[in-house]
Amino acid sequence: MSRRARLGLLLRRNRLDLMPIDAALVARAVDEGVLISKLALTMATKNFVIVEALREDRRFDSESARVFVRSELIDLALEQVSYARRMRTQSATLAAKKRKSGQQAEEASEELKLLTQRRVTYSALASELTRLRGVPAFVDEVVETARDSAWQEVRGNVEERLDRVAGSATEPDYAQKRAGRMMALRHIDLQALGRNTKGRAAPKLR
Repeated sequence: MSRRARLGLLLRRNRLDLMPIDAALVARAVDEGVLISKLALTMATKNFVIVEALREDRRFDSESARVFVRSELIDLALEQVSYARRMRTQSATLAAKKRKSGQQAEEASEELKLLTQRRVTYSALASELTRLRGVPAFVDEVVETARDSAWQEVRGNVEERLDRVAGSATEPDYAQKRAGRMMALRHIDLQALGRNTKGRAAPKLR
């Protein structure tokens, strides 16, 4: 079963008879969740671009980056679905306890309402992240932002190393060490930078 089909199945399993919920609160939570997910997605894509360029020695490929973004969106959505399923399990456990004891019925009802609210929020966020996977403008914005951030990080690293080399010109033994410094500068150790950058290999098309 494909990841996309699996996500659809998990979402269908979370369609339960719901207790009353605060729709406005759910909508607000989903908006905040999308913003947080977008930040995490941009960071992951930035790392992907850096690794592709430095460690894998590949030219920037916008389509490859888009594939990565869409793949990450599915992973983020599946994560939210897993949270919703956890809330469902906790709700079932709480409901069973409520049936056994009437002393804490009111307290249990409030907690059950809260669990339901959370479950609906997680499911709604999963649906929104899945929808955004098919919105080209959203995907392209993440790719371009991540690309700019990646180049800024690489440029900053190179400039920092250049500053260190330039500053060493005042050292007494600079002339003796110049050959070694120039060789280090020439290599700039971009491969090491790529290895030290967290990221994943290019995902397969789904």
